[in-house]
Amino acid sequence: MPIQGEKLLDTPLAGGRKNVDFDPADHGMAPLALEVLAPGLPSPADLFLPLYNTVTRRVEITPACAKGDSFKERWRDNLLQANQKVVLVNMDQLPGIEGYFRENAGEFLGNTSVPMRRKRLLLHEMASLNLRSVFIGDLSAQAVGKAVATAEGVLKRMLGDAALLQNLSSVLRSEYAIYTHSVNVSLLSMAFARQMRLPEGQVQALGLAGMLHDLGRAKQPKDLWSKQGPLDQQEWEIVRGHPQLGYRALSAIPSVSIDVLKAVLHHHENCDGSGYPHGLKAGRTPMMARLLHIVDAFDAMTSERPHRPAMQAFEAGEVILEHAEKVFGQDLVPRFLRFLASPHYQ
Repeated sequence: MPIQGEKLLDTPLAGGRKNVDFDPADHGMAPLALEVLAPGLPSPADLFLPLYNTVTRRVEITPACAKGDSFKERWRDNLLQANQKVVLVNMDQLPGIEGYFRENAGEFLGNTSVPMRRKRLLLHEMASLNLRSVFIGDLSAQAVGKAVATAEGVLKRMLGDAALLQNLSSVLRSEYAIYTHSVNVSLLSMAFARQMRLPEGQVQALGLAGMLHDLGRAKQPKDLWSKQGPLDQQEWEIVRGHPQLGYRALSAIPSVSIDVLKAVLHHHENCDGSGYPHGLKAGRTPMMARLLHIVDAFDAMTSERPHRPAMQAFEAGEVILEHAEKVFGQDLVPRFLRFLASPHYQ
């Protein structure tokens, strides 16, 4: 299929994809936030658009720009005006995009003229691309170790400037995918931990645990996690096994601390002992795991799903408040609700 770059992007678009059930991974594609592409630089990959065909009533993957083409500011403006905030890239071109980000991240993040929101978004995309790479792999020790090292590098950049963990609601991606959800949880966990004035080492550990808390899902059937109806008993048992699968995969990586491992293993324990995998009550559950649990639930509720729209933050906060005693803890919930009203989130 030929790349038709300028013919498509040089003119305003009538509109982008509609709100339909559409998973880029089903097409061997990954989404990339439009704002992180620097105008004037060569495109790091072939870019495609998920455009809605009003005749067939389907989303069609449409070529937009060839790898190496100079990405024009006019193109980005035309796309944003059509409410097209992401472009798609082939999964097999992800390594080239990661290299593009690594080469330009230092200059981009150090440029005072670049809005802070775009810097946050760049780091979000760097982390998401890294997770996509490991989730489509076999979770070998080599692949997981590389993903951990890359995640630690991104976290170091995130923690290097306190302003990067402010106003997070402006960059959190609301479309639910395991990659974006994991990065959202990582950012929110670190910001929440900072507001709680936890030691910086715990803040960084929470960031890594947030990125990797659902790693075990990579070894489970994808259809199970996208099922719209209720799970049967056998399916539920499989789902409940993902913390242990992630724990085992990460245990093979020497640089992953015991605190991170415990947070990954216990991030679905409930205060009353009704959670999994070990049915621990609040007093026996590590604080980092409890913090991760509340953030994980919040981001899941405020993300779009095929069977329901995303909740507003205040709606999710109300649900968390309702489950304070049995699930999240009456000690943590008030702190989290204050966090949602703070500059870290707003």
